[in-house]
Amino acid sequence: MTRKVGVFHPGTQHSWQTARALQDTDRLGWYATSIFYRGDRWPYRALPYLPAELRQRLTAEFGRFYHPSLSPELIWTFGFHEWIERGLSRAGLRRLAAKVNTAGNEAFAKSVCGLIARAPVAAVWGYDTSSADVFAYAKQRGIVRILDKTIGDPRVYNAMMQEIYEEYKPFFSSPRFAVPQSTIDLQDREYTLADGIVVGSDFCRDTILDPRARPDLAGKIDVLPYCYDDVFFKPGPPPLRPTDRPVRFLFLGQAGPRKGIHLLLKAFARLPRNAATLTIVGQLQVPSATFRQYADLVTLIPTVPRAAVADYLRESDCLVFPTYFEGSPITIYEALACGCAVIQSKNSNLDAIPHAGMALERLDEDAVHAALMYVIDNRDVLQSWQQAAPPIAEGFTIAAYEKAVLTYLDKILGTKG
Repeated sequence: MTRKVGVFHPGTQHSWQTARALQDTDRLGWYATSIFYRGDRWPYRALPYLPAELRQRLTAEFGRFYHPSLSPELIWTFGFHEWIERGLSRAGLRRLAAKVNTAGNEAFAKSVCGLIARAPVAAVWGYDTSSADVFAYAKQRGIVRILDKTIGDPRVYNAMMQEIYEEYKPFFSSPRFAVPQSTIDLQDREYTLADGIVVGSDFCRDTILDPRARPDLAGKIDVLPYCYDDVFFKPGPPPLRPTDRPVRFLFLGQAGPRKGIHLLLKAFARLPRNAATLTIVGQLQVPSATFRQYADLVTLIPTVPRAAVADYLRESDCLVFPTYFEGSPITIYEALACGCAVIQSKNSNLDAIPHAGMALERLDEDAVHAALMYVIDNRDVLQSWQQAAPPIAEGFTIAAYEKAVLTYLDKILGTKG
């Protein structure tokens, strides 16, 4: 029987790294996704015929769905829902985008089941909210099912965010932020159908095992740290950063309450005006009326391709990531590879701590403000963090991830084989 693995994800997240780790070790049967840029296929081959400005914008957008290290012959793309969902999300229609996402995941799952029938594998590796139907189909055929849980349990999230909402309502786009029971039920079904569950951090694991969630899953979960992508984030010595300029702080990712953007904006507004700058790179998930109060204080850059993220990290002094709820933010590993110091929440992967940054034990405005001021007032410490970052990143390369993936596969296939 083949020992190959099929990886499937209707979006991206870190599924590229998983597929690459398996491909590089000759264990990838196929990688199924919704969008992957190939210039010789429709609709991408229409790009040369578009007006220059539109062509440039779309080329940058499509660049977010391309990885040069993945072999095209192993990639299968299914469905159009992901395109619609992303368009709705960019337009701020997140509830409608969520409905399209649900329909898209169902259609994507049917296509993946068909692929399993045509190209059998020993195991399938799927991701939360898009794996239940595929796992049910795979179980009937004796195929091992691996659930990659990219974020903590929604029951813990709902309880945590309800408290934050009560204090910071103006930063929420809607009072209907809670993960619905239907999604919780879907994730419970995935938990049950999976032979094994992998997570990227202790925090993510602990939310699943929380008494409010699924403490019965302790024997199923393994922590498998993610990696940064060395194609886009070339490892090397940290760049020389001037010390006679304001400290350059950076926030990367979805800029909304879950990731603590309100704490960062409020804390940054209290800093001396010429002491620091703040750049936010990512999708703004705060009402425009609320963000307007801070717009003159920060630089906002829309979502950019992965290749461009490295430039922002190398030009910045310190990544600030005061997140409340995560799986394991790869952004932190990317920052380390680029020699960027890190201020982060304790609710994420803590691999940068203590040598390349600090962890916030409390998540409030005062704690974030104190951390920012500490960096501003201690430039020698900031430089030491920056120097320490690349050597720490060496522990989170694709090679390290490949080794961990193979060890895990040998264990779970041996157990189920």
